[in-house]
Amino acid sequence: MSSSPKILILRLSSLGDILHVVPASAALRRKFPDATIHWLASRKSEFLARSIRGIDAVHILDTDALAQSPFSRAAWGRVWTVIRQLRAERFDIAIDFQGLIKTALICFFSGSNTRLGFSRELVREKPSHWFYHRKLAKPERPVHIVVQNQMLAALAGAEPVAASVDLAVADADSLLIDSLLHRANIHDYIVINPGGGWATKCWSPDRYGRLARRIQEELALPVIVTTGPGEEALYRKITEACGNTHPCHFPVTFMQLIPLYKKARLFIGGDTGPFHLACALETPVVGIFGPTSPVRNGPWKKTDEVLQHPLPCSNCYGRKCPTANECMDIDVDEVFAAVVRRIGLREDSADERI
Repeated sequence: MSSSPKILILRLSSLGDILHVVPASAALRRKFPDATIHWLASRKSEFLARSIRGIDAVHILDTDALAQSPFSRAAWGRVWTVIRQLRAERFDIAIDFQGLIKTALICFFSGSNTRLGFSRELVREKPSHWFYHRKLAKPERPVHIVVQNQMLAALAGAEPVAASVDLAVADADSLLIDSLLHRANIHDYIVINPGGGWATKCWSPDRYGRLARRIQEELALPVIVTTGPGEEALYRKITEACGNTHPCHFPVTFMQLIPLYKKARLFIGGDTGPFHLACALETPVVGIFGPTSPVRNGPWKKTDEVLQHPLPCSNCYGRKCPTANECMDIDVDEVFAAVVRRIGLREDSADERI
């Protein structure tokens, strides 16, 4: 293979999963500084893919339109348009970091000389492993998904790099966050993000509210609550449990979270996109985990805190729970103690990252 290959990365969504691939893309860029690297993302994740430094071009697959109209000729026509665009690029390597049948098929139809992906034990949809030339075998012990993605990139010759992420942020987003913090007269703060893609991954807003009250009253640190679209009710429930010490509410965009989280003393939340963004930005975190594995999806720094109550059904990755989501029955006292430990820990420049 030449020293300047054309590489296609396939990782359509979600936001957290895309962030987990960025260190692998950085490893590829370091190994092949003259390479041309393209990324295939979904429409809803386009904004994040375009912010990743070191990516030369982004291709968009409208997966939502296809899911809504699976028999639509127009939707399938757009898919084939994307495939034709990919084939025209004549990629040397295509790497499927998602492991779905649809991504494996696109990897195959891209016409790449070499197709890399996960083995049967690692793919999310079993038949997808049929379409790769080289496959990453399941590691001997469980590893973080960031590590696993770097292991996949290593099949192309890349060497692991520190799991940090460099994202391009618009000046307007940074100025907005500065303005919000100035108006609220906040300089040193803790962020709580109560939402999550799955209900089973969410700690209760009542407990977040009681936690926010203790942080503000006992630690004398202001709390900012961040929410995504449709999550405003979570903030209202949090304030109901806070008494008279209401935290601030910043319902900002995902990209606006970047300058907000960079300045935060600490981030508290569950296994969701904003949590992984905080990890990627090296913001200290306290993670509250239930149905997903903190070994695979947890903090990126060894000094960060994670709370999980191990149960026989732990790490089920279920979006529904037959036992009233008891794995998320974590007491406020436990989380508050983790907050105290984490903010009291002096940051070290040699802090170990995955």
